[in-house]
Amino acid sequence: MIINKTKRIIRAALNDLLRNVWLNIATMSIIVVTLFTVTTMLAVDAIGNFALSSLQEKIDITIQFKDDADENKILELRKDLEELQEVKSVEYISKDQALLNFKESHEDNEYINQSLEELGENPLFAVLNVKATSLGQYESIDEYIKGNENYGDIIEKINFKENEKAINNFSTILKTVEDSMFGLAILFVFMSILVAFNTIRLAMYTHRVEIEIMRLVGASNWYIKMPFVVEGIILGVLGGIATFAFIVPIIMYVSPKIAQFLPGLDLYAYFLNNIFNFTLFIFVLGISLGVVSSLIAIRRYLKA
Repeated sequence: MIINKTKRIIRAALNDLLRNVWLNIATMSIIVVTLFTVTTMLAVDAIGNFALSSLQEKIDITIQFKDDADENKILELRKDLEELQEVKSVEYISKDQALLNFKESHEDNEYINQSLEELGENPLFAVLNVKATSLGQYESIDEYIKGNENYGDIIEKINFKENEKAINNFSTILKTVEDSMFGLAILFVFMSILVAFNTIRLAMYTHRVEIEIMRLVGASNWYIKMPFVVEGIILGVLGGIATFAFIVPIIMYVSPKIAQFLPGLDLYAYFLNNIFNFTLFIFVLGISLGVVSSLIAIRRYLKA
């Protein structure tokens, strides 16, 4: 009995899909656009987070110390900073080590080497390079250093303000892009539900006599609704398949180009590593769009 009912429901859903081919293609197209937009939003978020992490690795607070600064006091400041929760790491580079590093990085530059020899003294500063656990914590670290009177007499310069603008600009751009993509995703979700709702409502209108007869002979509202719910599921599945057919070649194409700007980021490998999550997300969202729009249309038509 249950098997026969299921067969009839599926057969009715397939017949309705074939009778309204162009309307269903329009519905599926909107679902595909929505899924593509949401997937793009996830990709942009992944790229943005990677870029933010890369930026965080390159940015730090550099504390330059005066020539006559007591090294013991510098090491004391390093210890104080390492005890802060906001601090990820602190690297100490002495004047001698800074000069050695500078010479090694410019060993092929004769002009610089000659200038250092003629100068006869070490022109570089001892420094502490401080890395925060997140970009948003650099300001509090900077305020801690400046507010600590114990070390004011040995500090020559703190370069946080030079990096602060770059940090804030990037964070603002990333948030703007994410908000824009989220807005587009919401818009297309709404459009998908609206188009699918109108398509299924029109399909129900063409079967209004059949539906009325079914109600008169005692068919439950749920039994009447099920073919249209199955239609929504089929449209969602087809939309998910079509979305994958679009996004896989696009990801393969853009992945090496993105890697040129963000070395270390392989978007295609990231996609493959999360293929199960992406697949589940796309098909659950696609089916949900089809089913929700079906239920809304049927509920309004049947006034159930």
